[in-house]
Amino acid sequence: MMNHKQKRDDVASRLFFLLKEVYGFDVKKINMLKHNVWMVAAREGCWVVKKYRTFFEAMKQAMLMQSLRQMGFRHVPAVYTAIGQHGVFFFAGRFWLTQTYISGAKMLSFTEKKDIAAGLQLLQTYHSVTDMLLSHPIWRMTLPYYHLYRKWQRRYEDFYIHLPLIEKIMEKEDIAFTMQYAEYCLSTCANYISSLARERVAIIHGDIAAHNFLRTKKGKVYLIDYDAAAIASPAIDYLQYASRILPHLQWSFSDLSRFSPFSDWLAKPWFLHALLFPADIFREWRFALKYNRRLAIARKERESFVHKIVSMLK
Repeated sequence: MMNHKQKRDDVASRLFFLLKEVYGFDVKKINMLKHNVWMVAAREGCWVVKKYRTFFEAMKQAMLMQSLRQMGFRHVPAVYTAIGQHGVFFFAGRFWLTQTYISGAKMLSFTEKKDIAAGLQLLQTYHSVTDMLLSHPIWRMTLPYYHLYRKWQRRYEDFYIHLPLIEKIMEKEDIAFTMQYAEYCLSTCANYISSLARERVAIIHGDIAAHNFLRTKKGKVYLIDYDAAAIASPAIDYLQYASRILPHLQWSFSDLSRFSPFSDWLAKPWFLHALLFPADIFREWRFALKYNRRLAIARKERESFVHKIVSMLK
């Protein structure tokens, strides 16, 4: 049985052969960036190829990225259509999408307030474009609708059934705090469903993390990886963004409110309520468990943040 390195080398050599012999490219180097994502350096250019299970999934990404660029959103990598059908080719039993590699770029750092602001500004631009893009009926037929409260319920159940394992990486008091506010949010979400349903929708990115924002040496910021794109209120992206940056803001409500557009979203009770849900913990416990790391949640700071919001909701 091949080990991980042997499998990786086998994929690289087969991909090298395909691009060179079938498509005629002068390939110089192929490196794995992460699972299912490879960087190809050739005389003709440098690309990223990403693996998908089906042709539909790969083409959906290609169409969305191309549509965004056609609408004037140039902060998305270009699909490299010289390879395969509209940039999609079949290899090793899967479908692969080819896009341009953003060389010399670094991900934004959410420890830096200027980077937080840059990411938010780009998100606002993205949502203004996808609001218009959604007027085309194809996207309402192609993209899934995002259901916030159903996702909460699934995340909570997953956390609950793994409690014996989670107790090895979290303090009991932190687990109790997490369960308390997750259960509070789930028991009271019916009070806010109608408010969320009335929000105007757009195509959200759906995976807001620092590593999906890349800044080039010239200062241009790109938003990458649209696998989780869905139809929902743009607020869903801002909830994810808040979940990512609040630990770096020491869970300061006032610091969060200073960033546009949070000042507007924080005026909505349903958004305040959604901020109470411990989404970051339910996202990160698996990684901590996998690498046998303690998961600390800055409980005292979070308690102050939670109490502030609960008082505002009364």
